[in-house]
Amino acid sequence: MKFMAMNKKTLGLLFVLAFILPTLIVFSQNTSVNISAISHVSQILAPGMGPVPITFTLINLGSPIYNVNVTPLSIYPFSLYQYYNNTENITIPEIQTGSQVNVTFLYKISPSASDGIYKIYLKITGELPNGDVVSKNISAIVPILGYVSITAQSVWGSLNSPLVVSGGENNLPLTIVLVNSGNVIASNVSVILKSHYPVKFEENKINIGYLPVGQPVEIATYASIYPNATQGVYQVPIVVSYFNGVNLTTNMTVDINGYVNFSVTAIWGSINSPITISSGQSQVPLTFVIRNLGDVNALNVTLDLDSEYPLYFTQKNVYVGIVPAGEYNYASVTVNVYPNATPGVYYIPVTIQYFNTKTVVYTPVVIYSPNITINAFTIPPQVFPGYYDVEIKAILVNYGEAIANNVSVSISSPFPIISSSEFTVGALPQGVPANLTFLINVPNDTKAGYYYINFTVKYDGGKYVKSFKIEVYPKANLEVVGVYYPTLSSGASQVPITITIKNVGNATAKNVKAILGSNDVIYPYVSSSNPLMALTASEAYLGDIKPGEEVNVTYVVDISGGAQTGNYTMAITLLWNQTGALFPFVQNDKFTVQVSPSAFSNLVSQGIIVEVNNTKYTISWLVIIVVIIIIILIVVVVALRSRRKH
Repeated sequence: MKFMAMNKKTLGLLFVLAFILPTLIVFSQNTSVNISAISHVSQILAPGMGPVPITFTLINLGSPIYNVNVTPLSIYPFSLYQYYNNTENITIPEIQTGSQVNVTFLYKISPSASDGIYKIYLKITGELPNGDVVSKNISAIVPILGYVSITAQSVWGSLNSPLVVSGGENNLPLTIVLVNSGNVIASNVSVILKSHYPVKFEENKINIGYLPVGQPVEIATYASIYPNATQGVYQVPIVVSYFNGVNLTTNMTVDINGYVNFSVTAIWGSINSPITISSGQSQVPLTFVIRNLGDVNALNVTLDLDSEYPLYFTQKNVYVGIVPAGEYNYASVTVNVYPNATPGVYYIPVTIQYFNTKTVVYTPVVIYSPNITINAFTIPPQVFPGYYDVEIKAILVNYGEAIANNVSVSISSPFPIISSSEFTVGALPQGVPANLTFLINVPNDTKAGYYYINFTVKYDGGKYVKSFKIEVYPKANLEVVGVYYPTLSSGASQVPITITIKNVGNATAKNVKAILGSNDVIYPYVSSSNPLMALTASEAYLGDIKPGEEVNVTYVVDISGGAQTGNYTMAITLLWNQTGALFPFVQNDKFTVQVSPSAFSNLVSQGIIVEVNNTKYTISWLVIIVVIIIIILIVVVVALRSRRKH
């Protein structure tokens, strides 16, 4: 009992020492075998460690033991580390009473072990002095009080040179910072990286080695950012493997700290030489100015262009290159503008490709408007009825902001158009006039008043209509209302013919001059003593003739001796001036005169009609007179002869 009490005290002391020194548990043997074991570890043990050397101090408090075999046993959470030749047993020739022997074995600690105090067992076999073979399991207490706690952060670029990044960037350097906040060094550390939004890792696994306690360890790798990633701080899970297969999943903070934001404007021409463009123009330069409003440089920028109203792009894409943060770059393309495009601002979709992402920006493009005006005047300035080949001069001027393309001008007129009614001008630049001439005839029977000629100007993208007012001024109209003359017979000379001319128009005919036309039968009389009279014999000055007034003019004419009996048409040309007229008016009037037969012709052509055998014969008066004269002469001759005889 006294021995047992002392043994209990010893056990109590050993239990206390287990927490001050390496943990000790004493396993009592029988009275002849009393071996205890105390464990010693050189470091704090943690789940998953291995190989871990654990040294046991064997204390023999009993009888001596010979040919002792010490075999470590694998009991959770400890498993024996695999030796190369499976010689994990240790043989000790002799352990004397009161002596101590140290043995060391390599163990692996289960990753699933929790913090706590665990028993570890050894199997002891040997011979007692009396030859008995004994075999006992003894245990020692081993504390597992270590742990590994890993946090992960990341920095784009490096700690000394961080980068500002945005969604869609590729192959960026990424520094992963691991911190072991546990109480044991993590060995055999590797990081397993699996792509997770918003990061796509370029490596799957990175070997590190040791992860000391409290010391940040930097790991360099490369990663890409998903195109649709937005600004923000993301938690990306990574797996940290350490010891022998312990896998710890931790969330790594990834900061998408930048962004790219584009603003696109369009300039016709170039930045240094802008121009204005209107409908219908072709092969014109259009410059896109791409501004990066973000804080990340945009690389490999390309513009994709789709042709749609009102623009047709001659190329589908254009390479821009880099657009630095806060700056701009530009690219030029060649464009055709639809002919039917109306002036205005159009928003053209431009697809911007950069990194591995796309964004569509609606870019304003201005189709500028021509502003065409047309002015017209006539030559002569005052138009009268009967005017022919009247020139209508049209002047086109483009006061707009852009060239007018495919310009054509047509007119519609109440008067006959004797020129082309439409002219093609083509392109009409700003401020450069285009002159056109149309020709019209104003019929003589046109009433005085205002008339409108409509101009229609067509151009790509527009149409312009303007009316031009023409005033037709009143005109005198001289007509022959009477012709008076004595009997006109063949061969007659110095016969007066009086012509009555009346102004039936609405304006005064000034300085009227009448010119009598002649023919082979009737012509003005010219005295043989004054042959120069022929120059003016057919002309007469009538002065002014007011509306409704009549004026007589008399001509002295001769009748050709060979003139046949009948009606003859004669012409009289009237010339006069009017107020506002640039040139004299000319009017040709006609009248008819009758040439009657002479007395001799009547004697020959007329007579007595005699019917013989149903045939009528005309005996002219001339024949009858001749016969009568002959008869009279015969009677006279006979009478004279009779008188002589008596």
